Amino acid sequence: MRKLITSDVFAFLRVVTEAGVRKEIKAITDLVADQGAEVDARALGYDLMLSCMEHLSGRKAEGLIYEFLSGPLGISADEIAGMELGELADTVTKWYADCADPKAVKAFFGAVSRLMKDQPGT
Repeated sequence: MRKLITSDVFAFLRVVTEAGVRKEIKAITDLVADQGAEVDARALGYDLMLSCMEHLSGRKAEGLIYEFLSGPLGISADEIAGMELGELADTVTKWYADCADPKAVKAFFGAVSRLMKDQPGT
C-alpha cells in the first residue's frame, strides 16, 4: 500500500470520465472551496463513491476502477477483480487508515476548485 501519487490522478480521471460524474466532482470541489475546514472529507468521499457506483456499470468502467485501485492498494487489477467483497472493503479501509491524508485530499480539491474558477492562489 502507498499514498496517492500524481499518476493516480490520471487513473481517477479516466474513471470519472467513464462514470460521467463531472457534476458531482464539481459540486464537491465547490463545497471544499466554500466551506474549507468545515467539510467532512470522509463523508464527501463516501458520497462520491456512492455516486460513482450509481453511474458505473459497463465493462470498460469496471476495468478502469480496478486499474485505479491497483496503484494505491499495491494489488494487481486482476487480483482486485477476484477479491471477495469483504476482503476488498477491508483492504480499502486499511488503506484509508494507513495511507490516506484527508487534509491533503481537501487541499488538493480546494486548489483544483480555485483553478477551475480561474483564481489560482486565492
